[in-house]
Amino acid sequence: MRIFKKNTLTSAVGLTTTAVASLVLTAPGTAQAAPVPAAWSVDCDKWTAPNDPGANDMVASIWRSNDSTKAARASFKGSSEKLSISNWSGAMMGYQLQWTTANGSTIEKNWELDLGSGKSDEIDFNIPDGRTVYLSVGTPGGSTAYCTGKA
Repeated sequence: MRIFKKNTLTSAVGLTTTAVASLVLTAPGTAQAAPVPAAWSVDCDKWTAPNDPGANDMVASIWRSNDSTKAARASFKGSSEKLSISNWSGAMMGYQLQWTTANGSTIEKNWELDLGSGKSDEIDFNIPDGRTVYLSVGTPGGSTAYCTGKA
């Protein structure tokens, strides 16, 4: 198809006026596909830690939208500062735990781990009380479940 522009009139060889009116032009390499359903669903559950009213317990979960038996999760206990991670997704998953400085302006510590499917782990941290904690689990493709709470 050839497209010509003449003043304010655009015409395309072989197309009707209606087809030309509905034609959308994009720069090369910027065409976008129609939206597809997300392959992964994500969730965060957060509540006050039972033994530490200033801290949060959090669970970040990610699962296949078409098969909820394929999933991964990260569970953080604010009072004990323990992270439990598990992956039964059939894919590699990335886990991250970060906490801020006392004034909350910057990240003080960053911990990351990639975990293969069928694996789990528990990690103890020593996080100063009251720090903001960011917890996430995600796919290599970028789908990520994340939670924010307090240690």
